[in-house]
Amino acid sequence: MYTLPEAITHKLTELFNAIKYAQDDLQIECAEASLNADFSQLTMLSTRHSNLRELDADIATALNHFETKQKSQSTTRTRQPRQAAAGTRTSGGHLRVSLAGKMIEENTIANTFVETLKVFGFDRAARLNKTVCNIALFSKTPTSSYQTQQHIGGWYITTHVGRETAKSVLESIAKELNMPIRIEIV
Repeated sequence: MYTLPEAITHKLTELFNAIKYAQDDLQIECAEASLNADFSQLTMLSTRHSNLRELDADIATALNHFETKQKSQSTTRTRQPRQAAAGTRTSGGHLRVSLAGKMIEENTIANTFVETLKVFGFDRAARLNKTVCNIALFSKTPTSSYQTQQHIGGWYITTHVGRETAKSVLESIAKELNMPIRIEIV
C-alpha cells in the first residue's frame, strides 16, 4: 500500500498544528472582544474562527479521501499510514505566584501574569526590556502582529504566553530585580 512520504506527513502535521494554534489565538481574541463589548470585532473574529475550522475539516477530508483511494487501489497488505496529529494543545491551567508577601492566583495565566507584573511595578519591569514571542513585553504602542496584549496604565503588555514562558519570564524579572518569587503551575 502507498503511504505518504515522511516529509509530507511532517508538513501536514505542522499545518494541522498551525491551524489549531491560530484557532486558539482567535478564541482568546474573541474572549477579549466579548469582555470589551466590541461585538463587531467579535463577529469578525468568530467568522475567521469558523473559516479556520472549515479549512481544518476540508484538509482532513481531502487527506482521508486520498488515503481511502490509495487503500482501494492497493492489493497488498502493509502497515497503515500515519495520521496527522490531532489537536495538541490542552488547557493552560493557571499559575499561583508568591511575591512580596502576596499570593497571586487569577483564573487565567495571562491575568496572573499581569497581576504579578503590577507587583513588580510596570516601569521597573519595563526597563529590563524583556520580550515574549519576539515582541516587547512592555510597549507604549500596540503590536501589529497577532499576539495578545492588554492595555493597562499606558502600557501595552504582551500576554500571549503559556505556562512555561510566563514562569520563566516572571522568574527572570524577579531575579534581575532581586525579589524572591515562588511560582507553581496548577
